[in-house]
Amino acid sequence: MADINAILERAQALTDEEKFEEAYNVLTAAYNQGKNNAEYLEKMALAAQTLEKTEEATKYWEELIEVAPNSIVAYSELQDIYNKTNRYKYYLTRAKVKTLNNQVSQSIPDYKKAIDNTQDIKEKDDAEVLMARAYEYIGKPLNAIDEYYKIASRAGSADIHLKIADLYIQGNDKFSAINALQQALEHYPDDNRVKEFLAKLYVETGEIDKAQEYAVSDLLKIKIKLMQGNNSEAFELLQNVSDKNNGEYHKLLAEYYYNNKDWDNCNKAIDDFAKFEPVHPLIFQMRSLVCESNNDMHAAHVNRAKMYLAKGQEDVSLHEFMLAHNIDKNNIQTIEDIIALCENNGEKHTAAEFYEKLLALDPKNERALVKSGDFYFDLGEYQTASKYYERAAEVSRLSETFLKAGKCFEKLKKEKIAKEYYEKYLAKAPMSAEVELIKAKMAKLSDKDVTESDEGFLEKILGFFSKK
Repeated sequence: MADINAILERAQALTDEEKFEEAYNVLTAAYNQGKNNAEYLEKMALAAQTLEKTEEATKYWEELIEVAPNSIVAYSELQDIYNKTNRYKYYLTRAKVKTLNNQVSQSIPDYKKAIDNTQDIKEKDDAEVLMARAYEYIGKPLNAIDEYYKIASRAGSADIHLKIADLYIQGNDKFSAINALQQALEHYPDDNRVKEFLAKLYVETGEIDKAQEYAVSDLLKIKIKLMQGNNSEAFELLQNVSDKNNGEYHKLLAEYYYNNKDWDNCNKAIDDFAKFEPVHPLIFQMRSLVCESNNDMHAAHVNRAKMYLAKGQEDVSLHEFMLAHNIDKNNIQTIEDIIALCENNGEKHTAAEFYEKLLALDPKNERALVKSGDFYFDLGEYQTASKYYERAAEVSRLSETFLKAGKCFEKLKKEKIAKEYYEKYLAKAPMSAEVELIKAKMAKLSDKDVTESDEGFLEKILGFFSKK
């Protein structure tokens, strides 16, 4: 049996010779071999069209879409064919062409026209689903919900109701989502997906008894027991959970131990939960509650700060870190957390203030010294900046520190000192991209050495006369 590529080449050669019928026959003979090949189906459809075999061309274009769902060529050709043969399919295909060209909003009127051009319920429903998805894509969930509701009762499963509930949740409308799921249960009373979703929403809205009525999974049942204060029943269910290798299990276990004031086991369960979701806000919230119960308010505020940080609420997080700092002003980690947040938010003055606090506790902290120098350098207060850079240079192993010190002293017109720092920089970073620039600076500074020396001599003379 010939290779499909060889068949395609043979058909193309015959087409080039304008032997269209023979080319079509070659392709037709290889149908079973090539029916799953997109290139073959496209050649087959084009050949049929050339011979004005419209029905066959339609068949092959439709098969091509099954193999290559995003084939713009197939949709475009079918659009032309359907324009003469089937108005429902014409508008539906035109909508899909627009979607593939990223004109989703413009596809919606075509879906509506497709619906108007058929009496077939299934065809109407198919177009409704596509139109609803288009509304979702362009950010109009309420329009999407309206379209989904039109077909929900005929869908044959709870999928459409679940989709409607999801869309309501995205809009933070839990009560409408509950209503949609209750409607789903009227049609599909045994669908556990609907029951579980409904139970979770009742938990979130505080209707615990209703949540208990619908809960399906063991973990959700345990959560409800804990919320009801039935700790012993919850623990018994926890012991019988078959899959304990998940974050939700350890979270519920931590809640159980918290309710029983077993702080050691509670912390262990929180740590196990954190292995699955390391930055989940709930981890820090739970730790904060444990710390608060143990009267460790510094740690409580720190964990609360981390919780808000995990939620992206940096302003509230900073406030909590500040409260923690006020409780323990000597905690270096808290000061560094505050500095990091301030720098991230561009609060340079507050960051500088806390760098000072850090230096009071850790006078040789190189980063704090350099950052403080940078702060005053940017303000143009070079004399103050130079003091921080000098202290940093005493403990630094970073070439960048010497470079900054050199630039600062150059601003102060203390060329000799600037040159010394530049020399140290070059010794530590001989391959730096700034080497040539620094060497040029040093050459200019060398020319000024005499002047600086003279100025020093004049200062001595003036000092001598003032003493006299």
